[in-house]
Formats: sequence, C-alpha cells, structure tokens
Amino acid sequence: MTAEELLSEFSARGVVLRVEGDRLRFRPVDRVPPELQDELRQHKAQLLAILNGAGPTVGHALPEGLRPIEWPLLGRGMLQMSLTDFAQGGLVVRVWSKCLMEKLVFASDNAILDPGEREVVYRASELRELLGMSATDLRWVHQVKRVFGGAIQPS
Repeated sequence: MTAEELLSEFSARGVVLRVEGDRLRFRPVDRVPPELQDELRQHKAQLLAILNGAGPTVGHALPEGLRPIEWPLLGRGMLQMSLTDFAQGGLVVRVWSKCLMEKLVFASDNAILDPGEREVVYRASELRELLGMSATDLRWVHQVKRVFGGAIQPS
C-alpha cells in the first residue's frame, strides 16, 4: 500500500489523520486496525511530507511535447494564477486535499486527460461551483463524484 492509498483508506473509514510536530495522530482509534497502524509506521516520512504540503506533482497527463511544470514554478506562478487563466491554460495539476484527505486532479477546461486517470478530476468550471462551499458540503459532493463520476453542473 502506498502512502496515498493509506490516506484514502483512512478517509474511507472516516479517520482523521493530523500532524503534531514530527508525530502522526489519528481519530477515532478504534477504526484503525493493527495492520493499518503498521502501514502508518512504514509510511510515516511520506505521510508527514504529504500532510505538511510537500507539494503536488503536475503535468501527469499533458499532451506529448509539453513539458511538465516543476514544483518551484508552480509555487511562484500557478498558485497566483486566476481561475479564469487556469481554465484556459491547458494544465493538469495533482494536489493533496487536506479537507478530503486524498489526492485530486485539477484540470483546465481545455486540458487533455489520460482516459485511465484514477484520481477524481475537477475541471476549472467545476472548481468555480465549489468556491465558498462548506467543508461538509464539499465532502458530500466529492463522495458523490468519486462514486458516480461525471461533472458538476453550473447552478
């Protein structure tokens, strides 16, 4: 099991995992059997890096000939990009959601995606609909999207 798969498993079990200094804490304890606690210990360094925001990867499914954007460029330029510019940028970005406790893919409306993409994908037009949504509502929408796929329609 990878660190990302472990985080998804915790999320599916309704377990909240958080960082306290150099330690990982989780609740409720009774939802994490000993074998998952062992996995947690094995992946501690990776989990700490993910939960502390060690950085998304980008460019996973960019069309041939386009080079992936490196993390330092993402930090300087893309995080300041408007949603309108992102929507038209032909970009694919992998992010870690602390709210949802899993990896997501954010994609420009005109980006070409790998048809075998396994993570939940949110297009820029969908992200607009999520702005201002409460964490509870966001989790509900995400669960529906994860199970049924599809796209969020404008309200």
